[in-house]
Amino acid sequence: MGNSGVDKEKERRELRILVEQIKSDSGCVLVLGPRIAVRAEDPARRPLDEILAGELVSSLKTAAKEPPPSLRRAADLHYKENRSRAALEIDVRDFYARETNSTTNFHRHLAQLPFRLCISASPDSLMLTAFEAAGKRPQRDYYSFQAQRRGKRAGVVAPTVESPLVYYLFGHHDDGASLVLTEADLIEYLVQIIKGDPPIPDEVRSILRDPYASFLFIGFGFQNWYLRVLLKVLDVYGHRNAAIAFEDRQFFEHPDKEQATAFFSEDRTIEFRDLRWEPFALELLGAYESSLPRPPPQSPGRNAPVAFVSYASEDLETVDKLREAIESKGIKVWQDKQNLRAGDKWNDVLHSLIKNENEVDYVIVVQTTSMVNSVSGVFHREIKAARERQDDMGEFEGQRLRFLIPIRVGDSGLLSDLSEFHAPDVSGSGGVDLLVISIMEDWERRAKLMLRGRRAA
Repeated sequence: MGNSGVDKEKERRELRILVEQIKSDSGCVLVLGPRIAVRAEDPARRPLDEILAGELVSSLKTAAKEPPPSLRRAADLHYKENRSRAALEIDVRDFYARETNSTTNFHRHLAQLPFRLCISASPDSLMLTAFEAAGKRPQRDYYSFQAQRRGKRAGVVAPTVESPLVYYLFGHHDDGASLVLTEADLIEYLVQIIKGDPPIPDEVRSILRDPYASFLFIGFGFQNWYLRVLLKVLDVYGHRNAAIAFEDRQFFEHPDKEQATAFFSEDRTIEFRDLRWEPFALELLGAYESSLPRPPPQSPGRNAPVAFVSYASEDLETVDKLREAIESKGIKVWQDKQNLRAGDKWNDVLHSLIKNENEVDYVIVVQTTSMVNSVSGVFHREIKAARERQDDMGEFEGQRLRFLIPIRVGDSGLLSDLSEFHAPDVSGSGGVDLLVISIMEDWERRAKLMLRGRRAA
């Protein structure tokens, strides 16, 4: 997506529109595809179904000498060698069972939004776990095309924001018979769902049919022909609001991309966007937080995290405003103007503060045009010290804890020393909220890690 001021303003406006749709009485249906089902600790963002496909093929005696296959191709090869649906179901169920309690920041951010219905095209539990982590009481249901599973649905009530429903479109791993794995499964599944045998539950159908409902697709994989059939069956077309679909590089580079995008026009309008993973979910959450009534400013509590602000001296006025905004949201800020005593050797004091874990908990680097274009500045030393401490940070649930947090103010660009870090722009609406959310989420992870350590002692 573009980096110009016009592009950014367009993105902010689209986020605001999407937030209003999510908050509306009809709500927004969140539709998650297999492309965003990943492991939190995997920087390559390799989808779970691709990992599973590799494991299925590697377990075969006659492993295919070909590029990594799709999951359906791998399932077909597995069944062809073993001639056992039960064996295939066990291997798939065991794989997803290992991921049951996992989730990602991407899913956690989405879970804090007021979605009532999430449709998942992957049998993982990432969104279910994220809803639980957000303090909600999620419900689970799934479609099963196998005759022996019909009529055995658990009691599901009308989904609400506090008790959202995660509906698994292609079955769930707890019930191996429900999973759509092989090519034959897919054909039988499409026949059954088109016939309505069994039907989509009323709790799901009533929301999908609401003409005022909107849809947010993420990593769905619209290049697959059968999804066009499926969306027709689900009554997704013809709503008042155009659906938005975020897809990754695989979709935009696929040879069927033009055909797919052409299909979704007129009354089937779906607008396609590049998927930006965590930044998108975090920005959407920030836009939502900004849309809520502003609570009265709060003073940082006794156990609030302390953030050191590193900046170029020319930006003192900008940083003063930023400090006030951060402190009003409950985070203590260490800034030299307020905290440095007269006569101290400020270079030495600031440097030692960053290295002392009892003094500050985070370093926020405020990147501006002034900073990026500066020939020299003490902030270079501060960044170097902060990077060293960041390298020493531990992990919690497969995620590296944060210490160094770069941000941007406007179109400042990035310092080369910080180019690998995501740096949100705090100058726009919701920018400070994004920063505070990021810090407090990490602060909570640190607290859980410390509690775990005390229990183990």
